[in-house]
Amino acid sequence: METLAAPTAFRVTFNDYHQDPSDSDVLRRAVTIHADRLTFDSDHLVLWLIGTEVGRFPLDIIESVHPEAGPGRQRELPEELRARYPKMGQPWTQEDDTHLLALYQQGERDLEALGKEFDRKPSAIRSRLAKLGLESLG
Repeated sequence: METLAAPTAFRVTFNDYHQDPSDSDVLRRAVTIHADRLTFDSDHLVLWLIGTEVGRFPLDIIESVHPEAGPGRQRELPEELRARYPKMGQPWTQEDDTHLLALYQQGERDLEALGKEFDRKPSAIRSRLAKLGLESLG
């Protein structure tokens, strides 16, 4: 008899903005899909939850797939994140953009260091650089 895996979630990151599978009016660079299994069908990644297909994505649009926090692993609370990244969720100012661009043009590519400089998560730095039209940092 097969034992069911504890449901978890998978974070699927795309190589560009793509339509949200749950909302056709929204474009996303990543989605989190609650699933307990993933398979490959021809040129698609297929995600399953308790035997039901819950997501299907062409492989050529996928940058990465990784499991999200599941039972026994806790995510940080928003208050904890804001304590570490005081500007998390706040709009970027023109001064921030100018300073970020200057650091980038001087060769700074360390997302952790830039995050500390701007009191933001490294992923926020990566997103802002992309929005400013700079190369993807992976």
